[in-house]
Amino acid sequence: MIRYILFVLTSTSLSFWWLQSPTERVRVPADGVKLPADVSAAYDKLPAQLDYNQHVKPILSDKCFACHGPDKAKQKAGLRLDRAQAAFGPLPENPGKVAIKPGSWQKSEAALRILSGDPDYQMPTPKSHLSLSAVEKATLLKWIKDGAVYKPHWAFVKPDRKAVPTISQPTASPAVNEIDQFIFSRLAREKLAPSPEAPKELLLRRLSLDLTGLPPTLAELDAFVNDASPNAYEKQVDRLLGSPHYGEKMATDWLDLARFADSHGYTVDRLRDMSPYRDWVIRAFNQNMPYRTFIHHQLAGDLMKGDTALRPASSSPTRDMMIATAFNRLHPQNMEGGIVEEEFQTEYVMDRTNTLGDAFMAISLGCARCHDHKYDPISQKNYYELYSFFNNVREAGQISWNDDLPTPTMLLPTERQDELIRFMKSKISEQQSTVAQAETSAKTAAGQWIAARAYQKLAPQTVPQQGLQGFYTFDDSLTNRVNPKQKGVMKRDAGDPDKPVFERTNRGQVLLLNGDAYADLKDVGVFRQSDPFSVGLWAWFPRSFREGVIFHKGNAERLYNFKGYHLLLKNNRLEISLAHTAPSNAITRQSQGPIPRETWVQLTMTYDGSSKADGLRLYLDGTELPMITVVDQLQKDIIFFEQKEPALQLGGWWRGLGFKGGKVDDVVVYDRPLTSFEIGVLARKTNWATLAAKAPADLSEHDRSVLQAYYLSAEDAGLNAARQELRKRRTALSDSMRHVAEIMVMQEMPTPKKTFLLQRGQYDMPGQEVFPNTPDAILPFPANRPKNRLGLAEWLTDANHPLTARVAVNRYWQNFFGTGLVKTAEDFGNQGEMPSHPELLDWLAVTFQQDYNWDLKRLVKLMVMSATYRQDSHTSPALRERDAENRLLARGPATRLSAEMMRDNALLASGLLNPVIGGKSVKPYQPDGLWEINSMTYKAESTDAVYRRSLYVVVKRSVPNPTLATFDAPARNSCLVRRQRTNTPLQALVTLNDPTFVEAACVLGEHMAGQTDTEQAITQAYRRLTGRRPLERELTLLTKLQQTEYEKFRTHPAKAAGWLKAGLHRPNGNLDPALIAANAVVASTIMNSDATLTKR
Repeated sequence: MIRYILFVLTSTSLSFWWLQSPTERVRVPADGVKLPADVSAAYDKLPAQLDYNQHVKPILSDKCFACHGPDKAKQKAGLRLDRAQAAFGPLPENPGKVAIKPGSWQKSEAALRILSGDPDYQMPTPKSHLSLSAVEKATLLKWIKDGAVYKPHWAFVKPDRKAVPTISQPTASPAVNEIDQFIFSRLAREKLAPSPEAPKELLLRRLSLDLTGLPPTLAELDAFVNDASPNAYEKQVDRLLGSPHYGEKMATDWLDLARFADSHGYTVDRLRDMSPYRDWVIRAFNQNMPYRTFIHHQLAGDLMKGDTALRPASSSPTRDMMIATAFNRLHPQNMEGGIVEEEFQTEYVMDRTNTLGDAFMAISLGCARCHDHKYDPISQKNYYELYSFFNNVREAGQISWNDDLPTPTMLLPTERQDELIRFMKSKISEQQSTVAQAETSAKTAAGQWIAARAYQKLAPQTVPQQGLQGFYTFDDSLTNRVNPKQKGVMKRDAGDPDKPVFERTNRGQVLLLNGDAYADLKDVGVFRQSDPFSVGLWAWFPRSFREGVIFHKGNAERLYNFKGYHLLLKNNRLEISLAHTAPSNAITRQSQGPIPRETWVQLTMTYDGSSKADGLRLYLDGTELPMITVVDQLQKDIIFFEQKEPALQLGGWWRGLGFKGGKVDDVVVYDRPLTSFEIGVLARKTNWATLAAKAPADLSEHDRSVLQAYYLSAEDAGLNAARQELRKRRTALSDSMRHVAEIMVMQEMPTPKKTFLLQRGQYDMPGQEVFPNTPDAILPFPANRPKNRLGLAEWLTDANHPLTARVAVNRYWQNFFGTGLVKTAEDFGNQGEMPSHPELLDWLAVTFQQDYNWDLKRLVKLMVMSATYRQDSHTSPALRERDAENRLLARGPATRLSAEMMRDNALLASGLLNPVIGGKSVKPYQPDGLWEINSMTYKAESTDAVYRRSLYVVVKRSVPNPTLATFDAPARNSCLVRRQRTNTPLQALVTLNDPTFVEAACVLGEHMAGQTDTEQAITQAYRRLTGRRPLERELTLLTKLQQTEYEKFRTHPAKAAGWLKAGLHRPNGNLDPALIAANAVVASTIMNSDATLTKR
């Protein structure tokens, strides 16, 4: 208890530390007294002028804002230090004091606290595990003394293009463009000089890898080396920018941001094909789509019109615009059983919101999911206002257990399929005309049928007989009275058998349901998208019943996304639906009024086989209910092709809410849509006997209309034959659609979905309602733009937006120079680093946006044409000591090849690379058994598809390709702006032993064996892999290695044979296997050298 009391007292004192006077604790020096020695020494070394953004804010953000920043919920003692007004004003708990007194740190509580040595008094508190260095303390004190000038965070201020610096040209590497003038000006201030231009061979390799992801061929190297024209380098730049492989390289980088993968993620992690989006990205880069348009299409292509400007005359988006919106659907999606639907719908929308911040603005929006952002001016309300832009898509939280893509989707027929579909639709249209003509003839025949009194045969029918497939009265069992051999069974939720429970009522014996068990009618009620049918029953609804299924044909509620058809109660409204994959590839309609309780009602659902909402109807006690159409987009069939077809089931479904406490009776199933009069007969509101008793002359117009409708529906042979032909043609179309590919896309709901601020970020804790908007701290949302994703995309690319252009140019700078001008390319907020060259960053951003009109190839050319980019990457010990990370750019970039470049370099150098662009992902070699964790089997390609570029290697989120993952390729579970770079022994083991690299080395060895001059063969292999000729010392070592290995393999032919078995390729039988193997060892050695693995 004593410890508890002491803890509470200590916690309280720390919470209100601003109330304590410095005279009550350890004292700090009064005005005029020297500072602590280390702080004083640091103070003397500070620059004459401090900049808030560059020198002060990083300290405050890192050490102070967690407790005294934008997050109101976490502000200790109500103090904010991120705003001048709050920091300079009276302390909330002690109005006689201020945290910061401009011009006097001695009168600033914050300064006194950071200088104190008393653990109960100093700030930051020891328990925060944050401490200020002497330099940081001195910086804060000097800033306060100099007036404590606050400035807006640099990234939230519109870029301002400063004048390009004028420099005196250095002799080693003269400036080529404005980039060099900024860089060389800074180098001059730092008393450094730029490096000379890199050797031509290495420069072309660097350029080729950066622009295409592939090394240059020997022919391309020789052509450049021998080209003495002044614009030789520029010709290479233009050639590579025009290469179709340029789009592949740029797409590789973009797909990290887009979190593109070939599987859904989470535990089950089934595969999915989203390759059409990857193909679109490649095309967009190759066609040099303006970056502004690139953003618009991905965020809101479904809301755009035409294919050029934002709002041209065209009435609908193009196919490519729709494909681009897959960007918003590439997040992981969960198919695990038992998850909460709404929880994961929320997670998906949050992923889109977070990706918006990460990919386009370099702002960690996700930090404001549960509370106000601790460091940046993004409130929790701001977060959910942005969230609401993406919260208007009808999608499932739990996706289907089969291979159906989560909806909404867009069909992607091939040209041949599209031609076939158009032809079949025209045939359907023709047959519809034939049916209409047959109806005209049938009406005449109906008059004759009536005149002949043929309708009198209907008199005894209390249940219509024409087309009746099933009739269940539950008087003795679940037997079908139409076909007594068909007996239904009662099952529990998991499919285990159960016993039916019957109850004797005034209707006779009825089936009683408990919400878990359900009646499986086995083979009855199996209909396709093209089949007309009717299902009816009598039902009794208890007052306590709020939501659940009355009947359905399918395997489960959510596990297969409602595939099939159903009638259920939701929010006291009846819902009928036919679905291929709910909620969007479906027809769904809902009643508008409440359902009667604790009384028997007759319900009948009819469908005409048209795949249209108007053809799906629901009747209550013989009267058609007015319905609201929720979805009208049934594109594919409603049956399961790959597994046993489930039949009609009553009262429950697997892992879903059933008809708890409900009762059903007299279930009927028809293979045609009943007429309204027949439904009235089922509901006992009408009867045939009354009509049959009338002579033809006594029939009213209404009577004749009823009889005619029945005749057309059930009796006319010619009309029925025409309808059967129509059904066959619709079925043929449905069969053809089955094989048409799909892609997940965005599709707005007609009525906007309500969005609420979620307390603690929890899906089930809604707070205040919020509406689409953007943070004022970044840029207020323009009044003249629509409050939807298109308006959001336009806001992102607004000329006044401070982030989008900066973030883009920084990311591409990172691609070419290894590190962005802002090193933290993923975070431009208060926790991110300051730009190394802020004026250059802003100049590039404004130029890219205004002068270049978002022309990415022009921006790329500007960067790679610069003398800064073309510098030699070699460095001196002094420069390495001065600028180890090359942030000042006094030398050219030198980075390890990316995972994709590593593999592609080996494939191209060996001649194995399959250069086909686009298409589905492929499965290269990988160790056996890795996919078995998800109960899947991995089978590597058996054709030359195994040699395709790494861009196309299948990305399974839970088990990424081990070769690429070893070299830091991400699993793409979330948006990634900057890959980590690691250096591990495992990487060397991969390049030495992975079948791809061994096979490539063997093929290179085979090429070498076909040459008579050993040194020339080694030189050529070296150039293929590294881009340059070997040094004399390197050539001597490699020649000796070849001779040694040849003797070994000649003596031990089995070892040579072992080397040559890697992969699919088999060497030329006319060549010496020992020589090929020896050469392969040499090639592998080159492949594992720094000259190959590093881009210099």
